[in-house]
Amino acid sequence: MPQEDSQFGEPEFLGWLLLKRLKEQSDDQISRSKFLKLCCITDRHLAESHEYEVGLPRYWYMYGELANEHEFSGRFYNAPLAIGWDGQQYIPKELPVDAFEVSEAGLEVIPDAVDWTVREFGRKNVEEIKQHQYEEYAENEFIRQYSELRWLLSTIDLGRQERLQNYGSGGESNEEFLKRQLDEMMAAYPGDEERYEEMKTLYFRWDDTIRLMVDQSTEYSRIAEFLDDFILVLSKEVLRFVYNQNISEERLIDWEEDAAEEREEFTTNLKDVRSELLQDRPRSTELDRVSDAYSQTVDEQIERLLGRE
Repeated sequence: MPQEDSQFGEPEFLGWLLLKRLKEQSDDQISRSKFLKLCCITDRHLAESHEYEVGLPRYWYMYGELANEHEFSGRFYNAPLAIGWDGQQYIPKELPVDAFEVSEAGLEVIPDAVDWTVREFGRKNVEEIKQHQYEEYAENEFIRQYSELRWLLSTIDLGRQERLQNYGSGGESNEEFLKRQLDEMMAAYPGDEERYEEMKTLYFRWDDTIRLMVDQSTEYSRIAEFLDDFILVLSKEVLRFVYNQNISEERLIDWEEDAAEEREEFTTNLKDVRSELLQDRPRSTELDRVSDAYSQTVDEQIERLLGRE
């Protein structure tokens, strides 16, 4: 990594100026997630409104798009522990503008884009920023669908089995509603990209398992957690590889190793959850006879579905 006294480029200038403007607007602490998301929004605004590219490294992850801060050349900010919540707060360093290597055009359009971002999103919280990213920038319908399901689960008291917000869906039960949401996710699953294809069998097994949870009236808090487990492995295995820009080859190699570890851990956890759910099903003589074959039957059905595509 370059030394502290090295020159910074345009991605760093965008991030540094963004932090400065946010601090000028409010002295509130700036979280890592808010900073990295607003860098992406600023970069997109630059490209869409000014047709200007700074080369910001960014990628899609669990709950929106993030700048990859590990690829910024050097440190143009301090990141001490936040006060009042876990995590870090981001504070711009005192630097002269000429510490950054920026073109004349960049000196004109980057501040305009930063000012727009701060004006539109500076006082919004991370959840509002995340929602904007899903609505405006999600790469496909499947990403929007899992975001919608997660949002629906977050709108209730997860410690109680309250009625979900079914939006006038004809009075269907929570179980019917959740399964319909899962059906819509399944229908939207992308089939035209290799990494999604490689993930499909694991996704089908996860889908079947979460339906078992719904059938057994598992607490919504656990369903929400299991959804997050899947989105995490999807992010590490698929999303950050398929939807990124300006990510170095070295970083992609690191991600491949991380993805393999995450997939192995998720696969083990999935098997454990399925076993637990099957053991907890109401038992009868007939169930005793067939339950041991349940997972094998589901796997065979999944393989047949994959084979017909």
